Amino acid sequence: MILKVEPLKVGEVVPAPLDIYRCSVVADWVDYNNHMTEAAYLTAFGWASDVLFQYIGINDVYRSAGNSYYTVETHIIYEREADLADKLRVTTQVLDFDAKRLHFNHEMFNETTQLRLATCEQMLLHVDSKAAKASPIPDSVAKALTAIRQSHGRLPTPPEIGRTMKIKTKN
Repeated sequence: MILKVEPLKVGEVVPAPLDIYRCSVVADWVDYNNHMTEAAYLTAFGWASDVLFQYIGINDVYRSAGNSYYTVETHIIYEREADLADKLRVTTQVLDFDAKRLHFNHEMFNETTQLRLATCEQMLLHVDSKAAKASPIPDSVAKALTAIRQSHGRLPTPPEIGRTMKIKTKN
């Protein structure tokens, strides 16, 4: 379920990190190992991204005008399992943005135990969906992202950001 959040207002204090998305593990998300599936982690993180979009002023009117963000890269790190009915909390840290790109990291926690379950680093590209090409972020979104980046800039960069996946050969 996607929560509805109010867009960031000028002068409003921005939480660092954003802590505005909650959900629970539903039966359709559970696999043959009785844990949340890999795809369900991405679904929950995707919904957390949608809440971030609402917070920075992206809504149905914005999208119907042909503006949107498209994900170009995602790195999920699975740390712990989630079970049916577990309550999840996803926080978001905006790492950076420029005229066309947005880089952020989500962290998923079990709300009861407070243990971190997974992280999801993403790079998105702002697009004109009618022209099917990259386009600059409108000023209203840039202003919201600037306020968030200023707040989140005080947070340490998570150590997993930019992590490379490979098998290290032992010599």
